[in-house]
Amino acid sequence: MANKRDAILEALENLTKEEFKKFKLKLGLVPLRQGFRRIPRGTLELVDAIDLTDRLVAFYCEDYGAELTATVLQDMGMQELAAQLRAVA
Repeated sequence: MANKRDAILEALENLTKEEFKKFKLKLGLVPLRQGFRRIPRGTLELVDAIDLTDRLVAFYCEDYGAELTATVLQDMGMQELAAQLRAVA
């Protein structure tokens, strides 16, 4: 079974170029849990899926990073991909 970091990466790699761009935009808008801060938008501009996965895990740890990724995907209307990510325990 894959770990959550791998699941985040797999979900991000399944996005088209435009979907990935939209994901990064929405990541800056989704409400965060108390005690967490946003990844600076400027640092997201040129990242690829691997770099974004690393930043998500660095800022939010694996558990919350996976949850946050699934939330953004769901907000984008990608319920199936969000459900697959949430299924990784």
